[in-house]
Amino acid sequence: VNIQAGGSRSAPSGCAGSISDAPDFEVTYTAGTLPLIFRTQSGVDTTLVINGPDGRWYCDDDSGEGTNAYLRFDKPSSGTYDIWVGTYAGGINPATLYISELN
Repeated sequence: VNIQAGGSRSAPSGCAGSISDAPDFEVTYTAGTLPLIFRTQSGVDTTLVINGPDGRWYCDDDSGEGTNAYLRFDKPSSGTYDIWVGTYAGGINPATLYISELN
């Protein structure tokens, strides 16, 4: 999914980066036996902020290749995942959000 990463809002406490007011993307997921993986790719340092179906916040900065973000749910829950792709240094930049059960 092509995204405009970043925004004017600070990520929630415990998370890094600047994000938009509304989620960049939403996934309604039905859990099976496979993991659920989110990762970013961009020319700038990106972060991931996900509000899971359990209401908890999940965050990452730099666990992907280089300065890209990566979050893996080994036993994902069914429900809605609200996803923000942030920028670590602020501003708005193009990015790609990848969502997979395989890698």
